[in-house]
Amino acid sequence: MYMYDILAVIIGKQVFPRYYRLQVNPATPRERRVQAHLELAELVEILARLLVMRKSDMQLAFRCLGIGIERSRLLELCSDADKLVPSMTYGLPLTPQADSCRTARHALTLIATARPAAFITTMAKEVARYNAMQQNAQTLNININNSVLHKAKPEILRGVELLIEKMQNEMSELLLMDIILHCLDPSQLKNKGLQDVFPAVCRFNQVSHCPATRRIAVGSHTGTLTIYELRHGKCTTIPAHSTAVTALAFSPDGKFLVSYACGENKLSFWQTSTGMFGLGQSQTKNIKSYSTAPIADVSRLNPMRLARLIWINNRTVTLMLADGSETRFNV
Repeated sequence: MYMYDILAVIIGKQVFPRYYRLQVNPATPRERRVQAHLELAELVEILARLLVMRKSDMQLAFRCLGIGIERSRLLELCSDADKLVPSMTYGLPLTPQADSCRTARHALTLIATARPAAFITTMAKEVARYNAMQQNAQTLNININNSVLHKAKPEILRGVELLIEKMQNEMSELLLMDIILHCLDPSQLKNKGLQDVFPAVCRFNQVSHCPATRRIAVGSHTGTLTIYELRHGKCTTIPAHSTAVTALAFSPDGKFLVSYACGENKLSFWQTSTGMFGLGQSQTKNIKSYSTAPIADVSRLNPMRLARLIWINNRTVTLMLADGSETRFNV
């Protein structure tokens, strides 16, 4: 283990928790609590810079900073950002609480932008753990709404949006939707489209939301399609293409889904059906496929603009390529 890693472990495992306990303990005198806020802010800044400078293993970084459902110290400091916005935006000098919150947010941003893939993967694992705890909340006798991962939803969304803006190409290969759906209010997607609720993710042509059927489809770089059933809180993944999914889109009525993979030169139509009266598990099957013309290598330099799929009506879709060509396909 390198010197930076040793310092990170000492600060994260030993020093950081002590100041954190002083900060949140109501029995701590006010003067000592204010001092703890200032010292804690400095420690968070030092630890984040050490980890980013060394670019250490992100699992180590998150353990040192206490990112976890039970010990999410860094996220917990960030979760009060909305309450402290006036102080953080206009108040000079900052209150100790706002200073700690701002520094924690900056530290989280440093770590996320230094290793975005590791950050997103770690957050996705935490969301999976949260969902498992939520399903067994009554058995475990816990209030899941008090967990930090629940309180920090706006801050997690802010981090994801920042990464999409700064590293859009890298983010297109990562599984973001599980994290985004965890943080979004489900009631918002009942009456609004994903474009209105979280427009950042709609920059990806391999993401499509159908308000009519309340489903979201996501194409992956491995060629799979993941369909999220918002109404039932379930998702299914199917093998669709042998290469990365370039674009996909639901038909206006939601009865069909079309996907396109430029590496495979293939466009496919999919239909999701359920049992009688909407009962039973939904099944998505391929009903038609077309071979498409190859894309010129020069067009592949910007993968985010390779292709778009635009439905003309409920049964006809137009494939628009980066070279300006348009081709229509019928279900």
